[in-house]
Amino acid sequence: MIGKTIIELESVDSTNTYADNILQKSDLEEGTIIWAFEQFAGRGLNENKWESEPGKNLTFSVILHPDFLSPEKQFQLNKAISLGVLDFMNSLMPGLTIKWPNDIYVGNRKIAGILIENRILGARIITSIAGIGININQTYYAREIPNPVSLIQILRGEMALKEALTKVCKFLDYRYVQLKSESHTLIDHDYHQWLMGCNEWRLFKKMGEIFEGKIEGVDIFGHLLIINRKGTLLSFNPKEIEFLLDS
Repeated sequence: MIGKTIIELESVDSTNTYADNILQKSDLEEGTIIWAFEQFAGRGLNENKWESEPGKNLTFSVILHPDFLSPEKQFQLNKAISLGVLDFMNSLMPGLTIKWPNDIYVGNRKIAGILIENRILGARIITSIAGIGININQTYYAREIPNPVSLIQILRGEMALKEALTKVCKFLDYRYVQLKSESHTLIDHDYHQWLMGCNEWRLFKKMGEIFEGKIEGVDIFGHLLIINRKGTLLSFNPKEIEFLLDS
């Protein structure tokens, strides 16, 4: 289903914004892909920007209608989409993890990012726009971008973007089918398995204060669960805490 219909754009500010503008006027078939060769105002989590050199990377959005999922369980969609991207990357190379909540890392370097925006009506999610950026063939990044890496830098060879998109859509579709069939236990297990820093003592920053903690997992609302050195279980949303990669 995912990738059956692909809308290709030469240039756009943000594929998520473009998709949202369409959905405000009409509907789009579930699984439709909005794919841009150039995205000049890509958005990430917490209003971060996503830099992508034109024609070098995958920048696209997936339209989904997960009305089978209650709003309080919306983070399950984040897990499924993150795992779909991770599965694609795992088919090419080892050493990957999911940096909570939904970035894909190789070691301490970011190779993919995800931004999911949901439209909720009453007790159900009527539409989700899953924006995905994957670094494929880009080799130069601005200095202010802290820790990017791309497939070409690791595999030492270019990958055709259409081929990469076709492959990642298959992995996304597989995970979305799992979500629809309510295979949440399997999704939870896999997300936990690939979660960066899980069951390891790491450094975190909250409101300028650094503390040491061990990631226990993620709760149903997508909050990160951390045990501090005092044995207290703490819960954080993505805006409250920073994971220090050099710890």
